[in-house]
Amino acid sequence: MKLMYFSSDAMEVELLGKEFVEAGIPCEVRNGPLPQGPLPNSSYAELWIENERDTHRALMLCVELSAGFAKRARKRPAFDD
Repeated sequence: MKLMYFSSDAMEVELLGKEFVEAGIPCEVRNGPLPQGPLPNSSYAELWIENERDTHRALMLCVELSAGFAKRARKRPAFDD
């Protein structure tokens, strides 16, 4: 097992896990409390792939989907001076 991504947005991790499964990448989503989180009862989700040999495919899928670590930041509106 190899940790591919984690986030406090459990839904995001679940959706990415479904994309991995659809692409034939066996994975597992794990949920847990955020260690020393900023808020009490904060939690997070982790996405683990079962086979390390799927690492490259998983990374490329994240890039293709702009998901997980490859999520692109929203563009900020340009302000005229």
